[in-house]
Amino acid sequence: MKSHWILFVAAVLVQLLEEPAASAYQFAPISRVLSPSGSGATQSFTLTNDGAERVALTISFKTLERDEAYVESNRDADDEFLAYPAQVILAPGAKQKVRVSWLGTPTPEKELTYRIIVEQVPIEVLDPTATPDAPATGQVKVLLNYRGTLFIRPRNAAPKIVVKSAELARAVDGTSALAIVLRNAGLAVGTVRDCALQVAPLNGGIPAIDLTEDALAPLRDTRVLAGDARRFLVPWPSGLPMGALTVAGHCNFTP
Repeated sequence: MKSHWILFVAAVLVQLLEEPAASAYQFAPISRVLSPSGSGATQSFTLTNDGAERVALTISFKTLERDEAYVESNRDADDEFLAYPAQVILAPGAKQKVRVSWLGTPTPEKELTYRIIVEQVPIEVLDPTATPDAPATGQVKVLLNYRGTLFIRPRNAAPKIVVKSAELARAVDGTSALAIVLRNAGLAVGTVRDCALQVAPLNGGIPAIDLTEDALAPLRDTRVLAGDARRFLVPWPSGLPMGALTVAGHCNFTP
């Protein structure tokens, strides 16, 4: 029984970590930028079966939205894309090009973000003549899913990440923390590279305090989607009185 549990846990970990080496296929690239119109509205992806058995795959689409805590939510978006083919059976060693076309609005006001989802399904789902695979005793058959990202980016769209606010908050352990909110006022996703920020009590009393590089480490190399805000918790600065704050400074960012 113990060996069965070890195999089960190992299989679940492979699925959660989406480890390609443990699967029978690859999907690349994992991210693409599409234009809302013109030739750039269609892009190609490659599926590769590097295993010893046939694999059955389906392709679907969902929206990609995030709240200030960066928690992802999704809605069905299959009617906004065309994938050809949308269902694939790959023989061992075979490759298949998949063309993805944007069917949504040709004039979005800002960049739109989606998930492209490749799901491995039991072979008999797409081939009714196939014999269902029976996993060996004590093993769990792992079906790998890929969740890629699609950006529908208007021409000349660019990020513009600004500091929105800083306020007193509580960390998970109940200690005082500083909640910093960044907002992407631009029209495309941006990646924060580094920030230089100062905070001070709203009512004055002490000079503004520079936040250290270590304190701002959680902000570095993080993404903010177009039009979104993202909230970060950092340690409350030593010597800063509890209460309402003002914040000043800037962040460097790249597309």
